[in-house]
Amino acid sequence: MDEFEKDKRRIEELTQLLNRYNREYYVLDNPSVSDAEYDSLMEELELLERKHPSLKSKISPTNRVGGMVSEGFEKVVHKKYMLSIADVFNEEELVRFDETIRRLTGLSQVDYMAEVKIDGLACSLQYEDGELVQGSTRGDGSVGEDVTNNVLTIKSIPVQIADKRSLEVRGEVYMPKKSLLELNGKREETGEPLFANARNAAAGSLRQLDSSVTAKRKLDAFWYYVPDARELGFSRHSESLDYIAKLGFRTNPERRLVHGIKEVLSYVHEYHEKRPKLPYDIDGLVIKVDDLSLYDTIGYTMKTPKWEIAYKFPPEQQITKVEDILITVGRTGRVVPTACLAPVRVAGSLISRATLNNEDYIKEKDIRIGDYVVLHKAGDVIPEVEKVLLERRGKDVVPYQFPKTCPYCQEKLVRVQGQTYCQNEHCPSRKINKLIFFASDLAMDIDGMGDKLIEALFNQGLLVRTPDFYTLKDHKQEMMLMDGIGEKSFSSLMEAIEKSKKNDLPMVLCGLGIPLVGKKTAQVLADHFQSLYALMSSSLAELSSLSDVGEQTAKTISTYFEDPKNREDIELLRQRGVNFLLLHPKKKAKENFFLGKKFVLTGTISVPREVMTKRIEALGGISSSSVSKKTDFVLAGVEAGSKLDRAKSLGIKVFSEEEILPLLQEAEKSQQE
Repeated sequence: MDEFEKDKRRIEELTQLLNRYNREYYVLDNPSVSDAEYDSLMEELELLERKHPSLKSKISPTNRVGGMVSEGFEKVVHKKYMLSIADVFNEEELVRFDETIRRLTGLSQVDYMAEVKIDGLACSLQYEDGELVQGSTRGDGSVGEDVTNNVLTIKSIPVQIADKRSLEVRGEVYMPKKSLLELNGKREETGEPLFANARNAAAGSLRQLDSSVTAKRKLDAFWYYVPDARELGFSRHSESLDYIAKLGFRTNPERRLVHGIKEVLSYVHEYHEKRPKLPYDIDGLVIKVDDLSLYDTIGYTMKTPKWEIAYKFPPEQQITKVEDILITVGRTGRVVPTACLAPVRVAGSLISRATLNNEDYIKEKDIRIGDYVVLHKAGDVIPEVEKVLLERRGKDVVPYQFPKTCPYCQEKLVRVQGQTYCQNEHCPSRKINKLIFFASDLAMDIDGMGDKLIEALFNQGLLVRTPDFYTLKDHKQEMMLMDGIGEKSFSSLMEAIEKSKKNDLPMVLCGLGIPLVGKKTAQVLADHFQSLYALMSSSLAELSSLSDVGEQTAKTISTYFEDPKNREDIELLRQRGVNFLLLHPKKKAKENFFLGKKFVLTGTISVPREVMTKRIEALGGISSSSVSKKTDFVLAGVEAGSKLDRAKSLGIKVFSEEEILPLLQEAEKSQQE
């Protein structure tokens, strides 16, 4: 045997051996070798891989220290929609959830899998032929981001499993409390901003372009769901969890199979007490029906399965002081007051600000600068001022006077339907927020272009209107003098800006910031007109005739394109290379029952509503969330409520799922002919 063959066999042996040691240490918590022996074997493998780079495999444990640098994250279309979970906030709602499940299934008692709800970032792992081939984030549930290089740095995740079938496993990547303390300690030493909580830290760490940065963050993960469990032969959710645990996945030991609502509530009481003692943050508990055969009977809503529920812990409350009230003006001109607070930690997050919604909210609660207030996180997420402690109010604390003029442009503020607006389109605050929205993931998705950077560029006069994003490359010298901008970060930012030029038309339409035009309306406009210039030359009547474009929205769109400054910005965007065409037009459906018909789904059906909606839209149908005289038909599932009543009162045709399926199948068959 020659030297090359010997090295090849040794690399294979070390790879298998070190991956086994990783599982023993990070999953089983039962290492069979000392740290010194492990380090010695790892060093030997690294030397051999440097000697023979072609022999390094994807599953090599040396990948787990990171070092791969991505240009950006590729999009991943999930094979099955990654649904979110509906929330309840008290035990009464949990009891009602159980009552609904028992009514739908006809059972007197239901078995549930009770699990702690990790406060992290949802993630999916895909295995083929026993090897990890892809890790991806949840994204919007339909499309996520490929973070495979970063997932590989989480040492508890198996890179090889004994099951050779195509297998997807979903779970949560999180940052342990200990890792967060270490990370914030290091950031404090270097003068970097601290992470407010473990969830933000985990999300930011998993989305690093440089995987070596992710590796240093010491993330971990728990895996709690197998989307194809039934297809793989499991009859119960608990069985699938036991199986993936045997394969080497880290499943949460705090999970418990409970029988009936009494045991569910007992689990809830137990984890109210245990929560602070766990080595990671949880924001609630998840209760899932264990019997997989019941899922179709119980059904789904548009975005959530009805066979599971998330119980969110009551918000933690803290007392803090209102040090100031800051007024901000958004891109639409809406004025939003924000309380600047003495920093206080609430439910794991360091809070220094809380929105006060509007002028009426401040008056109703009589919030004043200098007041002591009770602060909580609504749904354990959004900081909210619950009440003022009047007994602690000082004699020098005076009622807050809401401004009459805009603090940024001094124009007079106006009240419209309970909200306050600055109507000056050239207000600097509105301009900054318009730029922030343009770069956000809701619009042009320019990675790395954060709010503070945009504001700094605006203040320096380098970024005043949206076309200026595409001339920033000419201002490298000025930008390199700014805090946080180096050669590498400038280059990455310019690549992200250049990449955004190729965005599809719906993203561009969102980015323009046309009032009342959100993501769905932008898609409708793009599908119909297929180019920005066709949309700009359309009539008010044509706009009003489109689904999801009412009379008010149509007028707003026309007014936007009539403004010479908006047209000038659009022309500059074109000159600088931004795409104005629909790159992926939908294939036009042939004549069929659904073509051009407006429909509304209500109630529970046997598949997620998203799936049914996509099937009908693929046939040229138009989806809507509300029933009106323009609705052609309603698809009503179990427990259909007011929408069904409204449809009946208007004489609109109502279909059951059983009635609609043959029509769908017939129409879909006609498209293939």
